[in-house]
Amino acid sequence: MFKALSDLVNNVYNKRLIYFFIVFLLFFAVLFLRLFYLQIVNYEKYKLLSENNRIRIMRIKADRGFIKDRYGKFLVVNRPSFNLLGTKSDIKNLDIIIQKLSQLIDVDNKTVKKRYKQTYYYGDFLIYRGLNENQINYLLEHHEQFPGIKIDVDSVREYSDSKVLSHVIGYMGEVTEDDLKKNKGYQTGDLIGKSGIEKVYEDFLRGIDGAKQVEVDSLGFVIKEMSVKKPVKGSNVVLSIDYDLQKAINSIFKDKVGGVVVLNIRTGKILALYSAPTFDLNKFVPFITKKDWDSIIHNKLKPLTNRVIEDAYPPGSVFKILMSYIGLNENVINYNTKFFCSGSLDFHGYKYGCWKKGGHGNLTLHDAIVQSCDVYFYNVGLLLGIDKISEYAFNFGLGKKTGIDLTNEKDGLFPSREWKQKRFHAPWYPGETIIASIGQGYISTTPIQIAVMLSSLFNGGNVFKPTVVLGIEKNGEEFIENKTEIVRKLNINNQYVKFILNALYDTVYSKHATGYRARVSKVKIGGKTGTAQVVSLKKFKDKDENEIPWRFRDHSWFAGVVPVSNPEYVVVAFVEHGGSGSKGAAPVVGAVINKLVDLGYVSTK
Repeated sequence: MFKALSDLVNNVYNKRLIYFFIVFLLFFAVLFLRLFYLQIVNYEKYKLLSENNRIRIMRIKADRGFIKDRYGKFLVVNRPSFNLLGTKSDIKNLDIIIQKLSQLIDVDNKTVKKRYKQTYYYGDFLIYRGLNENQINYLLEHHEQFPGIKIDVDSVREYSDSKVLSHVIGYMGEVTEDDLKKNKGYQTGDLIGKSGIEKVYEDFLRGIDGAKQVEVDSLGFVIKEMSVKKPVKGSNVVLSIDYDLQKAINSIFKDKVGGVVVLNIRTGKILALYSAPTFDLNKFVPFITKKDWDSIIHNKLKPLTNRVIEDAYPPGSVFKILMSYIGLNENVINYNTKFFCSGSLDFHGYKYGCWKKGGHGNLTLHDAIVQSCDVYFYNVGLLLGIDKISEYAFNFGLGKKTGIDLTNEKDGLFPSREWKQKRFHAPWYPGETIIASIGQGYISTTPIQIAVMLSSLFNGGNVFKPTVVLGIEKNGEEFIENKTEIVRKLNINNQYVKFILNALYDTVYSKHATGYRARVSKVKIGGKTGTAQVVSLKKFKDKDENEIPWRFRDHSWFAGVVPVSNPEYVVVAFVEHGGSGSKGAAPVVGAVINKLVDLGYVSTK
């Protein structure tokens, strides 16, 4: 009996021992399989993770290239700026870090979290741009409270003059998601050109980033630099702009709204391109605040708009220069063709007025240009028809982008029979041709288009793609010239051009000159006024110009050419709501040409 009881007990213990042994084997089997998975199957993966936790690749950002004027004056250079970065893998709780930092700096919680999400696991993301000295000292003294945070030295733009060339140079801003998709090599938080030269020549200016392999401690601080690949600095961009001329125009244009462009008609290079009001590029360094941005974009005068290329206006009587050439070249008129101006033209029951209510009487083409008679050009327009006028206008570059190397250029508009049918589903009427003949109606042009139109007429027919860049300076030594492209070559009758230049000279210097306020004593110039209506004449017909509210005053144009005997430059000024071309824009062009002479661009001999 006792033996049977003993066998029973032994059997129970043996079974338990077997179960225990099986569980023990299973445990070690699972442990072994897990180790096999980690050490063998995923060896390379975890080896890389381990190395990355200790050894990291850090980007060395390339210095951005400088921007100079045509004489090598530095317009834009770089200065250091201190940024606060976070390393994603070293930050355990971003909310706590942001909360602590918010007591020291103005952290944009939403933006920082967005950058954090866009950054890869071992990458750095921007927390704050532009730390001051006190903030840097505090962070260095208390760095143990901010694991995963580090201070990085970046470069930002510094301007010799932050306003005079703001539309040409353009501003920098942080990359957007769209920028990151379209452009390789950028990381969240990077700066990129947003407008002007900074944007168009971004690929030349940005340079090539380098990298360094470093060893870091448990807090992410670099303890050893292991290897370095040096960055390549960006190329310098040399403008065709003369800063001294541009600065002078800024003074001449004081308190006006509009723009001025000075174009070398033989090379297509631009000496000055000025738009007013300007804006302060320093507001964008190291970053623009919401308050400053709102104050710019809500400004009714639209300071960000480059009025030389982005805004299009009716050219008014400046267009009569081209109308004169078309009329002569198409043989619908000759030098002696006369039309009678009674102060208006009656056409099919409608009356089209001349600016001179009493009329000019009998006029030849020369006198019609000098006195800017509207009725004369109404008749020329009716003889030509809109199809021929449109054909010439397009060939001379009106109604489409010139292709200038700046951002946001607008097409403007030069109407045609086809355009009106497509736009309004309506036929073209002769009355619309009459209006178009004096640069009004549907026509809208930018100042740069008028400059290109005139340069093509006066340089023998080369329609240039204008540029503001002379070339690219690589490595501070090699200079790559930016050759101007000729978009189209026109056959020009030089006798007709000579006749028109003579008339443009008399427009400035003769007894009945409408452009006399542009006179320059040191050199002979030619020019044409333009006055573009903003509202109907009827509304303010009995009021003096100074009595009309600013926003209802006419736009003022003046297109000058110098020297008139052998043209080298065209100078086009547009003054928004500046009144008549004679009063508003003509004195501006005269002053700009005086400065051209003073700077030695035009010989007085």
